[in-house]
Amino acid sequence: MVRVTTARIAQRFTGGIQAETVADMVMTYRPDGTADYVGHHRVLGRLRGRSGSFVLQANGTFDGTEARTEFEVIPGSGTGELDGIAGSGSAAAGDGGTGTYSLALHIPGRPSQPTKGRDR
Repeated sequence: MVRVTTARIAQRFTGGIQAETVADMVMTYRPDGTADYVGHHRVLGRLRGRSGSFVLQANGTFDGTEARTEFEVIPGSGTGELDGIAGSGSAAAGDGGTGTYSLALHIPGRPSQPTKGRDR
């Protein structure tokens, strides 16, 4: 039987981005244990010396052992010194483990550069 579930997930990013996040996700699980999911992550913290927040839209798959996610910054969601932020990225996380994120973010007035981080 197919199950549709929701989850609120709190994460802490460390590395090129220092941030706290809250993600609201909707997952559709198939009988074989695999899933597709969508959601939004509100990111609040510091990126390259600038403080503020922004929202990432997430689309991903879970193959039963690893979740893979693609992200896009929602246009107009940046606040504070992150106003105007744009970009995209990806993440991979094992079942119940720490994930690795790679984000290519652009803040107006700053050169674009990849940002890598881990969630804890």
